[in-house]
Amino acid sequence: MQAPVCSAKHRGVGTIAAGLAALACGHLAVDCCTGIWPVYKTIAHLDLATAGLIATAGSMIANGLQVVFGIIADRGFAKRLLVGGAVLAGFVTLVPLTHSYPLLFALVLITSVGSAAFHPVGTGAAGALSRERTGIMVSLFLIGGYVGYAFSQLVFTALYRAAGGATVVLWALPLLAALAIVRFVEPAPPRPVASAAVLTRSRRAAAPRLAVLFAVQVFTTAISTSLIFLLPDLLESRHAPSWAVEGGGHFAMVMGSAAALIPAGLAADRFGARRVLLVLNLVTGVLLWLALYVGDTVTVLLPLVAAFGAFNSANNVVVVSEGNRMMPGQNSGVSALLMGAPWVFAAAAPAIAGVLADPAHGGTPSAALGWLAFCIPLALTASLLLPRRRESVD
Repeated sequence: MQAPVCSAKHRGVGTIAAGLAALACGHLAVDCCTGIWPVYKTIAHLDLATAGLIATAGSMIANGLQVVFGIIADRGFAKRLLVGGAVLAGFVTLVPLTHSYPLLFALVLITSVGSAAFHPVGTGAAGALSRERTGIMVSLFLIGGYVGYAFSQLVFTALYRAAGGATVVLWALPLLAALAIVRFVEPAPPRPVASAAVLTRSRRAAAPRLAVLFAVQVFTTAISTSLIFLLPDLLESRHAPSWAVEGGGHFAMVMGSAAALIPAGLAADRFGARRVLLVLNLVTGVLLWLALYVGDTVTVLLPLVAAFGAFNSANNVVVVSEGNRMMPGQNSGVSALLMGAPWVFAAAAPAIAGVLADPAHGGTPSAALGWLAFCIPLALTASLLLPRRRESVD
């Protein structure tokens, strides 16, 4: 009997689903590696200021390349960057094998470069799957990363304790993800540009809104990376149990972040970026204040941290989906601009946080995060500069 023939529509849906699944799994594997350094520096008792400098330098150098990676991807090299980025991300699993700070920095840097190659291209590829549902496509892609990031410290710490530091087995995750991307992901071919004049006018028209979105990303990413970097130390200072210090707190924050992504994508598609960003950052500020000055016990602090992660992370999907909506056909480049370049500036936050929290100079994690919390009113101010949805040009 002749096999039934699937319609083009159904073939398209299957291709989209397989590609999105491979991209999300790749994001999971990459972020499972990028979440390791904050907890390793605590369980290995590394110098806090030096560890913060390593995190900042690696992130600034690598994320400065995201715009370059995005431009290269839009010119037809997306798949190579996705595969190469996933493979490079696994280098951080080698950190228990050395006690040299220069070598530790090299491993963190290589992983950061892999992450920087993967993220804008993966986000652009996901956003290009559906112009009508850009927010949802980006949200589903980001969920994979947040799940991997949430489990990263728990899995790494468990292997570190059980296998005597043989955490290199975690490298299997990005390697398998790279194979899935080779098999199932076919990024959209680069779109021809109508003319240099048309492209210039389009960029000039979008530039003011892109600048505002960029500023929101810088401030919200700065406070998020600061809290992630200092969370093990914050929990330790409040006499939290070891399971919370060694990944439990990180898991709560990042899984809270993942839970917010689809609602944020729906809200961005329906209400527009300005309204959603204002609500998100107002609530984020309240939650951080409660976490720092009310959450004295784990039972109070962890729910607050999870809620903070949810509202703070939603900024990412709202900003990136709005940027993709504004500049169709340049998805990877726009995603790199709004996901990579802001990290170059926000990456200074862990170094600042490490210095402010350094007990050798009388610092504490709570005090350091209190100073860095000034990023939130700055994000609110930037959000006010966005036009309302009815005033924007789609």
